[in-house]
Amino acid sequence: MAVPAYQLRYSARRRTLQLQIKAGQLWVAAPVGLSVRQIEAFIQQKSAWVEQHLSAPLPQVPDWLGLGELPYLGRRLQLKVVIDVLNAWTLEGDTLWLQLSSRNKAVNQRRWMQQLVQQFYASETELWFNTQAPGLAAAMGLRYQAIQSGDFKRKWGSCNSKGELQFNWRLMMAPPWICTYLLVHELAHLQHMNHSPDFWQLVAAHNADAKKARLWLRQNQHWMQLI
Repeated sequence: MAVPAYQLRYSARRRTLQLQIKAGQLWVAAPVGLSVRQIEAFIQQKSAWVEQHLSAPLPQVPDWLGLGELPYLGRRLQLKVVIDVLNAWTLEGDTLWLQLSSRNKAVNQRRWMQQLVQQFYASETELWFNTQAPGLAAAMGLRYQAIQSGDFKRKWGSCNSKGELQFNWRLMMAPPWICTYLLVHELAHLQHMNHSPDFWQLVAAHNADAKKARLWLRQNQHWMQLI
């Protein structure tokens, strides 16, 4: 087969080539210095796999706002909307109330709903990870500086050299054990700023679900969206 169109990303940390299909498009992650000729030869070698996955139907993304419910740490919240004097959200038990200002234009109400739900998830992300991090960091013998939520499109978390951690707010749509894995993963980067064997050994030592969690994320990331 001819080499299909693909998106290429180089990484100084990467040692091997990796192919991924995301939203019906081929993505290639390659070590710095690898030539396009070598990359496309590798794609040709994997042509059967590429063709099979590119032709597979795209998974359906639920319209959570339209369904009136939201996944939240392994359970479902009911979404209730009321017209009020301001735009705000309130969590009461298993119900997330969205207050929409009567001054909003009707055509903008769904956008406001999406914005409020994202604010809710971002707030809960910071609360959850800041609550869980001290104990895990102590068990791993590591120290971090700060934890915040982030709005990332292609990663679940990050860790920088200052010891600052960020976690994708969409993780609140996953079960808690997935969040625990991501927390261990980013904490491990405080000691190993790479994905070396030593890094994965540290992760595995503190999270028995690491491999299962990575598989879960690959299989379920398509529905961890609001639209």
